[in-house]
Formats: sequence, C-alpha cells, structure tokens
Amino acid sequence: MGLIGPDIRRKFDDALGSGDMFALFERTRQAIEEYPDDPDVRFLQALAMARLGDPNAALRIYERNRVEEIGTEDAVSLKGRLLKDLAVRAEGAEQIRLFRESSEAYHQANELSHGYFSGINAATTSFLAGDRDSARELAIAIGERPDVANPDNFFAAASGAEAMLVRGEVEEATELYAAARRRPDASPGYIASTARQVQLIARHLEMSDDERERLLAAIRPSPIIHFCGHMFRAGWDQEKEVAEAVEAILDETGAMIAYGPLACGADIVIAEAILARGGELHAVMPFAEEDFLRTSVRLGGPQWEERYVRARDAASSVTFATQIQHVDDDELFAYCSKLVMGLARLRAEIMQTEAFQLAVWDGKAPNGVAGTAADCAEWARQGGKTYTIPIPKERPQLDFVAMSDPADRPRWALRSMLFADFAGFSRLDEDLLAQFLGVVMGRIAKVLDRHSDAVLYRNSWGDAVYVVLSTPEEAAKIALEIQSELNPKLLVEIGLPAEDGMRISLHHGPIFEHFDAVQSARTFYGTEVTVAARIEPRVPVGAIFTTQPFAAMIESDRNNYSFEYVGAMDLAKNYGVRILYRLVSGG
Repeated sequence: MGLIGPDIRRKFDDALGSGDMFALFERTRQAIEEYPDDPDVRFLQALAMARLGDPNAALRIYERNRVEEIGTEDAVSLKGRLLKDLAVRAEGAEQIRLFRESSEAYHQANELSHGYFSGINAATTSFLAGDRDSARELAIAIGERPDVANPDNFFAAASGAEAMLVRGEVEEATELYAAARRRPDASPGYIASTARQVQLIARHLEMSDDERERLLAAIRPSPIIHFCGHMFRAGWDQEKEVAEAVEAILDETGAMIAYGPLACGADIVIAEAILARGGELHAVMPFAEEDFLRTSVRLGGPQWEERYVRARDAASSVTFATQIQHVDDDELFAYCSKLVMGLARLRAEIMQTEAFQLAVWDGKAPNGVAGTAADCAEWARQGGKTYTIPIPKERPQLDFVAMSDPADRPRWALRSMLFADFAGFSRLDEDLLAQFLGVVMGRIAKVLDRHSDAVLYRNSWGDAVYVVLSTPEEAAKIALEIQSELNPKLLVEIGLPAEDGMRISLHHGPIFEHFDAVQSARTFYGTEVTVAARIEPRVPVGAIFTTQPFAAMIESDRNNYSFEYVGAMDLAKNYGVRILYRLVSGG
C-alpha cells in the first residue's frame, strides 16, 4: 500500500502528453499491481481505456478500480462521460436510461466542485434524456455564472453557447458559438469536439433547415486541404504569382490543416504558406526519403532541398506511404495520392468539416495513373471540390533523373493484411485448448471460407492468424464478422474466460509476393507485413485497430465503415510510432 513515485508519475505524464493511450494503459496496468490504492493509477487506467474508444471496458475498469470513491470532479465526471459514450451508441429506452444515469453522475461531480464543465454536461445529458425542465434550469444557472457569462477561454465560451442551445435559444447560441470559435485559444481539436456536441444536441431540437445550417456553420472547423501541383524549377518567374494565389485561397477558405507531399515547386509553396499561418502541415511522401529527394526534389534545383527540409521539420506529421525504394513505377505515386486524399477526408470526417483539393495545374489531361492531372481526376471521381490555380504549360525544364532498373526486383502489389490472436491463449489447459481450436479457430475458418475469392493467403500457428486480402473493404468486412462470430457470450458458453477474446489489427500497403519452397506455396512478405504484425499486440481484447493508411484507403472509396481515432502508439518490439484507429461497423 504505497503511492507511486516520481519516475512512474513521469511515465504517466509522458504518455498523456504524447497521446499514447495504450502506453498509458500498459503503464497503469503494471503499476496497479504494486499500488492498488493509488488514486492516480486507478483513475488513469480507466481514462486510458475510455480514450482507446471502448466505453464498456472502461466502465468495467472504472468500477473495478473504485474510481468513483476517489471523490474528485474528474473522477466522478469520468463516469458521466463513459455513460454518455454508451448512450450515444444505444437506442430507444436504453439510450434514455444511459443519458439519465450520465446526467446523475455529472450532477454528483458538480456538487463536488461546482465547476461549469460538470455543470453543463449535467444539463446537456439531462436534455438528451428528455428531462427538458431540469436541463433548462441547469442551463440557465450555468449561463449566469460570471466565468461563463464573461469567458476568458474557449471552453467557458463554448459552455455558455451550449447552455443557450439546451434552452432552445438557437439564434443566441449560434452567435455565442461563432464568438467562441474566434477566440485565440480555439484549437482545431477543441472546435471539432464542440462541433460533435452541437450536432448531438441539434438532433433533438426543432429548427428550420436554415437555422440548423447557420448553427453548425458557426462552430464548424475550418476545411481540410488535400494539395497537389506541378513541379517547377527554383527561381521560376511565376512562383510569386502561384504563392499569391495560394494565399488568396487560404484567406477565402480559412483552411489551416493540409495534407500532401513535398515535391519541388507547387507542393512546397503550398506547404510553406500553411506553415507561415501557424497551420498544421501533414507531409506524405510515396517511398523512401532519399529516393524521393532524387526523383521529386533535387531535379528542380539545389534550393528546393533546403526548403524541403525546413517544411518537413516543421510539419505536424511526416509519413512515408511505404519505405520501399523507388522502382520506376508510377503506381507508387498513385498509391500515395490516394492515401493523402483518404487522410484528408478521414480527418475532415473526424473533425465534422469538409475537405477540398488545392491544385496548381496547367490544365493538361491525364496521361497516366500519376501526376497533378490524375490527382485532379481522382478527386473529382470521389465527388470532391477543387480550387485550381492555373499555370503555364511551358515551364523551365527539370533536371534529368536516371531511374533504377526494376527488372530484378520482386513483384509487389497493394494488399490488406489481417493479424489476429486470442488474448489469454497461453493460460488455456488441454481441455479448453480443444474447445478453442474446434470452436474459435473453426469459426474463423468459416468466415474466411465465405470470402475465399478475396483471401489471397491464410496461415495460423497456435492462436495466431495471418491473412492477406485483395482490398481493405474485404479485410474490414472479415474482421467485423470474426468479432461478431466470437462474441463474449459464446466464449463463456464454451468455458473460456470472460475477459479473454480476439484482438485484430488491419493494415494496407505495398507488399511483396514470393514462392515459399518449404510450403510449396506463394507467400507474402515485406516491411508493411511486419508493421501489421506489430500492431496486433497493442489491441485491446475484442477490438479491431487499423493503421492510418488502412482507414484512409477505405475512406477514399467512400465505404460505410466508421473509424474512431485512437492516437499515436508505440508498436511492439520497438517498431516505431503509428497513428491508429478503431474500426466499428456502420458509417
């Protein structure tokens, strides 16, 4: 019975600061064995699971860790949040019950501190439960608080607007949300979470279509950009006009978040404009960096590499669509473009806003699968809006780049990968092992059999399953069917522990195909296969985690799957940091 020391606390703070909720969960899981009564450990373990997107598991941890007994506003408010998250996923009478229980928890938290955060959440969840009179009374009290009526930060201002909205004063709420959005501390993340709350409340209010659109527009985050454009030489006399046109579009749209590569010319000009405004730049390159510099940066003159490095180092994130070398195959560029488009659309969906394309284009028709014209055609195919900056077709010639000979390289293709294993398998005795192999692995086999046309490769060892599939859509469908087949009720019926279950990881990218002489069959291998394998140990029981490329490629094809942002996680065996999403059914 001791309290955690500064070293452990520092590890918690590091995980919180980096947003690595799995690392936080693992660190609290280890610490709670030694310090079961430490309030921070008990609270943070439940919080970590909540942010991993599993409110059911988080609520079980919350109750097991006796978090409510800690008696702080944060501790009791967490229960309100978990019940609210469950209510949003429920329907009918069950939804109303959960919203009401959530409101009661927020009420209890508010009595502990009388803070406006717990107070406005108590009012909103009461409203969503249908208790309009109680919600209105609470909302009036929140709105009259001096720190809300005269806010000094975004959250206080947004709470005042929410209080007005709960009261049904839509016009006044719209004005207050617009004022909150203009505050200097109104970050894109804050605005996005507030926008989701507004949409939730607005579904339960009667208003005209025009009123609804004005309300949502007042707090809608700025749009997300997918950018692309032609390469051109450093010192070209048209560069200034391109930069001015980019600035004009950014002024018009208010866009502050952009996704794209950093090739010489238009790409870097757009990236520099975003960075100069204090925006978020997310740089995505198609293959290994040295090859990208050789094929897409240095050929425009030596000045571009310096600008590339500055933009890359200032970017909020830097992603390489694959780490394989350039093989003189335009399909790698095309894959990168679709990935960037998907990332922009995925971010827009999560932030409850729109995405548009910013293209510096000379108007020539596409002559292949890659290039600015092909990117514009692909974005149009997806139904997207493009702001085009025209440039002359005749531009100073770029340097010649000698391409490597791909003849001796193994064949690669874009594939989806599924890895799965059963948490708790090593603890099963021989009798349960027979049940496991017959029921659990048997049901997985039947799912794969139903989708045999899409399954390119399948293998298993012990409890582990590795599948290569033709498309991310098929991989998502199979993963969801496996989890549905192996529901907790079935596992308990066959004698397996209730807390055990399958965990699944999904990834998409270029992998290599080869003939395995030992198995006398084809096999698939490569860096991206290893990435997929390293994710699976980080997945909570019963969940399906995907990489950002997997989620983006599904999103780029506008399919009906829903992804919840999990965050950046350290992969197993020190295999780097990846941004992960949780796949859930429905869209």
